[in-house]
Amino acid sequence: MPSALISTEIVIGTLLVVAVVVLATTYLRRRYIAKGLPLTLCGLRRSDTDRWRLGLIRFGDNALEWYTLGGVSLRPRGRWLRQRLLLEAPELLQGADALPLLPGASRVPCSDGDQRFELALQGPAYTALRSWQEASPPGYNVNVA
Repeated sequence: MPSALISTEIVIGTLLVVAVVVLATTYLRRRYIAKGLPLTLCGLRRSDTDRWRLGLIRFGDNALEWYTLGGVSLRPRGRWLRQRLLLEAPELLQGADALPLLPGASRVPCSDGDQRFELALQGPAYTALRSWQEASPPGYNVNVA
């Protein structure tokens, strides 16, 4: 009987250690990705036939970067230059298109040259994206008199 109790304690201890490692990795990855820049939750869809993928977007100095929500990769899965990024009018996501983790989100059709994609953003995140996209990058035209 004592061996069953010890085995149970080992299994529970191992599960707790795994849970702590997963949470710590997720937290540290998010902190590293942010690097002090604005970061927000959004959905990405490469075409109308694809499904929405949740991730994080970061408003960098010259580019918008999209990272997957899960995983350990520190590289962005999508990167779009500010000067080439075109945002179209947002449309509210409803019905089967709605995302449970982004209530009240809007679909924003975007393009970067020949590449077309859609972002799903909530109201404040869309406002931040529009403001970021319309603002000039730091150091751009600083000597204008």
